[in-house]
Amino acid sequence: MILDPGFWILDAGFPKMLAKEIKKRVRKQASSIKDPGSRKGITLIEMIAVIVVVGLAIPVIMLSWQDLAFRSGRAEVIAQATFYAQELMEEIKSKRFDENDAPAWTNSANFGTEGTEDPNDADTFDDVDDFVGCTDTRVTNPASGYTRSVSVNYVTLDTNDTWQDCTPSTNCLDDTGDCTNCNHCCYKRINVEVHHRFGDSSVVTMVSGY
Repeated sequence: MILDPGFWILDAGFPKMLAKEIKKRVRKQASSIKDPGSRKGITLIEMIAVIVVVGLAIPVIMLSWQDLAFRSGRAEVIAQATFYAQELMEEIKSKRFDENDAPAWTNSANFGTEGTEDPNDADTFDDVDDFVGCTDTRVTNPASGYTRSVSVNYVTLDTNDTWQDCTPSTNCLDDTGDCTNCNHCCYKRINVEVHHRFGDSSVVTMVSGY
């Protein structure tokens, strides 16, 4: 008879030892069939434990991944914002110091476009403070999600070589433009700011009227 594909055919001429071995295997197989618990595998409790552990681990992994993705994206946004700020600053610096070629310089209260200059068209700007109040979308919205703005004000160096805003008490905002009366206050500080909901950047520079 044939017991299974792994067994040999048994007949009357087989040795007794082989017959005993075959009978032992048959008993073992029969025992495993009668007692399912003796088979190898995982129990229901083990399976539940695995599900619980995985369920606890997944939120932690997802939060870590989300934080990593946010940090990576924010760094890219800030780098891009810095590029847009520097780009506009270079354009502003290519313009002349003031609408007037010599003192008296423009009063800071009048910074912005003058005469035929159009705040909606940056191509008409000819001096650095024309960008104040600019509404040209090429300037104010360099890319989707980014906004740019420009501020300009007069500054001077104090005795500690620190830049300070010029105030009316130093005559720097007077139309006389006599810089010798206000500790050589013929400098303009230009600040370009770029904003994005995930990160901001700004670039500051000084330009002189001399």
